[in-house]
Amino acid sequence: MIQRIQLNYFVGVLLLATLGAYGQVQAQTSLGASSLAMGQTGVAVPNTNWSLFSNVAMMPTDGNRVSFYGFRYVGISEITDMAANLTTQTSWGTLGAGIHRYGFNLFNENRFLLAYKNNLDRFYYGASVSYTHIFQGGDYGAAGAIGFDLGLAAEITDDLWFGARATNLNQPTYGDTDEELPRELATGLSYMLTPEALVTAEIVKDVMFPLSFRSGVQFEIIQSLFIRAGITTQPETYSFGFGYKSSRWDVNFALQQHNPLGLSPALDLAVKF
Repeated sequence: MIQRIQLNYFVGVLLLATLGAYGQVQAQTSLGASSLAMGQTGVAVPNTNWSLFSNVAMMPTDGNRVSFYGFRYVGISEITDMAANLTTQTSWGTLGAGIHRYGFNLFNENRFLLAYKNNLDRFYYGASVSYTHIFQGGDYGAAGAIGFDLGLAAEITDDLWFGARATNLNQPTYGDTDEELPRELATGLSYMLTPEALVTAEIVKDVMFPLSFRSGVQFEIIQSLFIRAGITTQPETYSFGFGYKSSRWDVNFALQQHNPLGLSPALDLAVKF
């Protein structure tokens, strides 16, 4: 048993180091299989199931919903993203709550969020507070930090949206260390070319990494059935997927090709009520 634990710990550390060598050392900030399939875009896409993480100003306003998500990096269980979120409508705005876990039993990061959104005509704004807890096996211990995010969006025309987000504006650090949580700025556009075709493009800048360009497309090939594709730079990835939407539930699947690490699958499910 001890040998197995030691082996799992070694594998986990090796995998995290390998990902770090290619600029991907943290869990995703944009979640959801539909976002992943469209090049991890979402900052300017309104009313998605995972806007709580991509841009709180875009949280859905057409009812209540609960969503679940899983993403396995290059098919390895030790580096897996899992998340769930809930959005609900009130007379004074939209509320959201979510949880996101990354890693395995010997190294994991857990994030808990609460968010609020409202609007003034075609201008939308939102903010969230999160608590991030990181645990490392052995004698390395654990630490946590509180972060604040801000999201903005504008409906420029009926078909064109602008969105922006800022992550961890207060520059939080884990415990009494100088290790900062990821800080990121993102801005982008989404445009409905036709009632069946959506195009997205955005730029993302983490303070620790180079500028990343992301773009995606979505087509409704038959009623309620969608296909998607996307690309990113820094790191270089290609992705595709499909999804089905009904009045009561949504399901989406995606595959991401990370060069040179390989293929990673993702799946999400949302229930509306």
